[in-house]
Amino acid sequence: MKRSILNPKLLFLCWCTFFLFFTHLCCSQITCPNCGSMQVPYPLSTNPNCGNIEYSLRCDSPTQKLYFDTLNGSSYLVLTIQASMRRMVKTSPWIPGTCVTQDMPISEGLWLSQTLPFNVTSSNTIFFFSCSPRLLVSPLNCSRASLCHQYLEQSGHVDPNRARQCVNEVEPCCTFLAGGMPSAYKIRLHASGCRAFRSILHLDTGKPASEWEEGLEIQWAPPPEPLCRTQLDCSRTSTCSSSTKPGVSRCLCIKGYYWDQALGTCSREVKRPSTTRLGLKVASGICSFFFLAITLTIIALRNFKRISNQSKLAKSREDMLKASNGGKSSRIFSLKEVKKATCGFCKDRILGIGGFGEVYKGELKDGTVVAVKSAKVGNIKSTNQVLNEVGILSQVNHKHLVRLLGCCVEAELPLMIYEYIPNGTLHDHLQRKFSSFLNWKTRLKISLQTAEALSYLHSSNMNAKVADFGLSRLAVPGLSHVSTCAQGTLGYLDPEYYRNYQLTDKSDVYSYGVVLLELLTSQKAIDFTRDQDDVNLAVYVNRLVNSDAIMEVVDSKLLDNEPSATTLTSMKLFADLALACLREKKTERPSMKDVVEELQSILTMLNQDNVSSPKVTSKS
Repeated sequence: MKRSILNPKLLFLCWCTFFLFFTHLCCSQITCPNCGSMQVPYPLSTNPNCGNIEYSLRCDSPTQKLYFDTLNGSSYLVLTIQASMRRMVKTSPWIPGTCVTQDMPISEGLWLSQTLPFNVTSSNTIFFFSCSPRLLVSPLNCSRASLCHQYLEQSGHVDPNRARQCVNEVEPCCTFLAGGMPSAYKIRLHASGCRAFRSILHLDTGKPASEWEEGLEIQWAPPPEPLCRTQLDCSRTSTCSSSTKPGVSRCLCIKGYYWDQALGTCSREVKRPSTTRLGLKVASGICSFFFLAITLTIIALRNFKRISNQSKLAKSREDMLKASNGGKSSRIFSLKEVKKATCGFCKDRILGIGGFGEVYKGELKDGTVVAVKSAKVGNIKSTNQVLNEVGILSQVNHKHLVRLLGCCVEAELPLMIYEYIPNGTLHDHLQRKFSSFLNWKTRLKISLQTAEALSYLHSSNMNAKVADFGLSRLAVPGLSHVSTCAQGTLGYLDPEYYRNYQLTDKSDVYSYGVVLLELLTSQKAIDFTRDQDDVNLAVYVNRLVNSDAIMEVVDSKLLDNEPSATTLTSMKLFADLALACLREKKTERPSMKDVVEELQSILTMLNQDNVSSPKVTSKS
């Protein structure tokens, strides 16, 4: 009998066919091959035949290096990939002999597509270099104490010649914490802004700068199940079914399997043994009983200690209030009373949220409507400062100042109870949230009354910083964390504070000047819908003044019906006064008393013009 011999080539072909068929059954996605020594985990894709094409990277064939291509033509070398955390680290090289990164002339910085599953993580601390002096009045930290100086001088990552180019007296370097809007998808560079950036990962200021890890961390979203048109597109462990999005079908795992995002396949669920020995159950029950008893005892002891500490804390705070108020304590509200007034601090009672904390609308037992403000402070020292301020404010009495009714000292953070002002905030009126319109004369009166209140505080030798400028004004989400030094709303804080960290009565004048610009323009102090160079209202108006175009920024509705020459003159005088309050050097700013006199003069001029205007009578 003749023995048949299989052709080796035919055997190899059969084996490859079986292997490919088996791979298709087991895996619904294929992992891309390595790029040089760099592994490319699923769902990252270097060609259309592997990974998920929405997670595209580029493997450069000649160099076998992996690149991340962004919008506007910039490419970034990928340094490391952490598959388990869905993160990768990349960097942008310098242009030789300059303090400019290569992505500035190409794409003006990092631009990620918001339709793709990539974003910048909050682990990045960004240093900007060769910046315009206008950033000194921005929310970034551009002072000499900024960490970017420490990076340039001590890290050893920047040669001395480039370090000198990166920063000098007129081109500051600034520090910014990335992550969140608007920094999640863009790190912007511009010839008239900043021309270079570097990122430090997980910055630890306790370590020397030479040990800081450099690189920009990008995170990708977990991949969903693969798209499909028929069951042939799916593995045997999944079925082509409609997803939550109408008209879209995906390979959804069958019962007994789950979608493994890291592997890009349906993996079998591991079932634990259904039976255990009786002795193990008994031992487990006894251990659980003792563990529960110990836990309950610890909780009870902690609650007792917490209640005792709260009682001592409330007593010490009450004594502090008496000491700051000449032995007389401000009205003390119980926490139970405040919770009842605000329906347990429910969200629909919130009037405003800012760097100071939250403000809630409440109603006391006697029917008095109040505003309850929580003081968001960082430590015991700052809590004591708030209590001292409460003691001072309880003695203040002026018709144009919101009256402080008392406080609650039982809560972990002090709660201040103010009289409730029912007609809304100035910000809401200027932003057209009410049907009524504030005419020019009304705005002048509001500015005068506010100035009189501030002048009263200053003349009382209290040197009080009005912390509630912009009480109802919210910074754009994601940027409010940039200002870490002061409890103030972005756009209102004195720029000299960033240099010497000192607040004076002239700091109030600067903040008040920003409010005057809001009254004149009906625009927000910080508005990211304006051009990037005009985000800050003070910078925006100053630029128009230098171009003799100040009337272009005046609220157009104020200019309806052809205002008189006197009205236009009053607007220009008003704008001059606002800009005087916003002068960079505090010594050149007017006092609040001078501001009151100037506003009274402008209002008198406007009233005289209205009286002297001839009335038109009809002839019969």
